Amino acid sequence: MDLVRHRTASLYLFARFGDTWRLGVIEHPRHGGWAVPGGHIEPGERPEQAALRETREETGYRARLLPPAGYALPADYPHPETSVEACVDGAPWWTVSMPAGADGRHPARHVHVDHIHVGVVDRPYGPVGHGEHPFRWITADELATLDAPADTRILGEALHELAPPTAAAQRHRPAWDEALRKELLRRRDVDQDFRNALHDTVTDDIAAAWAEMDNDNTNWLKGVIDQVGWPGRALCGDEGADAAWILAQHADRQPHLQEQWINLLAEAVTDGDAAPWQLAFLEDRIAVRTEGTQWFGTQFRRPPGGDWEPSPIREPDDVDQRRAEVGLNPVAERAKEIAEANPRKP
Repeated sequence: MDLVRHRTASLYLFARFGDTWRLGVIEHPRHGGWAVPGGHIEPGERPEQAALRETREETGYRARLLPPAGYALPADYPHPETSVEACVDGAPWWTVSMPAGADGRHPARHVHVDHIHVGVVDRPYGPVGHGEHPFRWITADELATLDAPADTRILGEALHELAPPTAAAQRHRPAWDEALRKELLRRRDVDQDFRNALHDTVTDDIAAAWAEMDNDNTNWLKGVIDQVGWPGRALCGDEGADAAWILAQHADRQPHLQEQWINLLAEAVTDGDAAPWQLAFLEDRIAVRTEGTQWFGTQFRRPPGGDWEPSPIREPDDVDQRRAEVGLNPVAERAKEIAEANPRKP
């Protein structure tokens, strides 16, 4: 007698933390231990829709799927791959048959035809909803000793190697634009020269010139991004990409654009086309404005009569570890640098 077959979808979810990639896992609600997000495909739902929905419900994250890259399952993966016909819709990397015990969907042993997807979270420190289950990001080394099913550990280990190049391969690499690079550098230099010349007292004329410069740069950058996307390393080199980030950081007068652009910058970071520290700065800048706290301690303030200090930091005990991951020095060193560069006037 054939076992009942249920269609399910799962998602191996990755995020980039500096140069390190981590896999997202949930604590399994029934069996304990850790597993990747996933669940049953509902009637009328495509596999990729189910994978994204289950991930959002269980972790709070909105993922970006990576298209299948044609890799074979690891030789020691314990579940057989099903025929192509088993995948009615969607674009999973693999479809496998997995034995399942009695659960809320069926009172006896049955089979899960699981549609395995792979995806990324570009902003692991960005907006996160409330997940149904405990969630954590783990490195490849942690995966080896994780209390998790063998299939999760075997495939997770393989995907730690396969997901990063797959993400990078998806990014459109435009032709080099030397004119754009030069204009970015010119605008960066004007911006920096203006800010470096500011005094403690800002007159109305200076404030008006400041606003005019920032708005002009913001509107110009919007036109560039609307046309070519985020100006990353492939388009205009490291220095040009850094200049684009500076202009975006200083687009505070049009915060809705910063909140759009950070998603493009985050994708560029995941795909290796922008520096992780740039995302950390813009993530903090938006978070301080909208929530009053930050993850990386990049945003500083000087209270009246006080010394330079970072704006409030979430989970401050781990801030230097987070900063190191993205290539930043310890927050105390940064505070000293800022104080030395901006001495209190007598």
